[in-house]
Amino acid sequence: MLSAFSVFVLLVVLFALIFVVLAVQRVPQGNEWTVERFGRYTRTLDPGLALIVPVVDRIGAKMNMMETVLEVPSQSVITRDNAVVTVDAIVFYQVLDAAKAAYEVTNLELAILNLAMTNIRTVMGSMNLDELLSERDRINTQLLAVVDAATTPWGVKVQRVEIKDITPPQELVAAMARQMKAEREKRANVLEAEGFKQAAVLKAEGPILRCPRRPSDSDAVLVLGRSRGCSRRDRDRRTRDGLHLARRGRAWCRSDRLALSRARLGAPGADLCSPRCCQRRPWANGLRPCRISRKR
Repeated sequence: MLSAFSVFVLLVVLFALIFVVLAVQRVPQGNEWTVERFGRYTRTLDPGLALIVPVVDRIGAKMNMMETVLEVPSQSVITRDNAVVTVDAIVFYQVLDAAKAAYEVTNLELAILNLAMTNIRTVMGSMNLDELLSERDRINTQLLAVVDAATTPWGVKVQRVEIKDITPPQELVAAMARQMKAEREKRANVLEAEGFKQAAVLKAEGPILRCPRRPSDSDAVLVLGRSRGCSRRDRDRRTRDGLHLARRGRAWCRSDRLALSRARLGAPGADLCSPRCCQRRPWANGLRPCRISRKR
């Protein structure tokens, strides 16, 4: 049998083991634990190994210091123009002060959830339906500012507040689809009418004579050389005059320049520069009417 001394030693060793197990605390990474001494907060344990006084101290709250995602359930919101929409959101927050998060609010997650739902109704209720559907960034910014300011005394930092989905009623969706279709048909009709108008204007102005390429001196010589019914002396003189007109380019356009050269030499089928020919070209771009010297 064991003696009394041996039993005492065993009891001391057993008590020491229990004391060590209760005194040494292992805090996981990303968490912080609060320590209470006789029910009062004293300090916060960081991640790693920490020592407390058993029986006197105890672990209070175990706070998660990592960023947490909070789902905001769907709720009905009445806009300023009396449209009822269903909205759900998501909140990203992070605990910065474990003591404040544990002792400043009873249920941190429930408090943030109710705060977000209330401010969603407040912010969206002050906007029209069109603004609600097109300005989500502004809604997110306003919600973030309001919720973050309200949760700062709790030692919490709200990182983002995002609107996930905005669902209007089916009747309203059908009306919006009809409105969009009507707007597109209106624009198509306007474009078609403008096309008909431009086509009518171009037809009323009449055809415009165009030359496929710019006439050269060789073209003028070729046309001038084909003139008949005149003497060699007149032909040489008219050839020089035709080259002079072709080089100076004082006719209205390229095709008129060649026509004037043919008319000056008396080529078959050529028309003189009549008022009707000059009226075919508008006074634009700084051009001047052609001048043909009739000196012999």
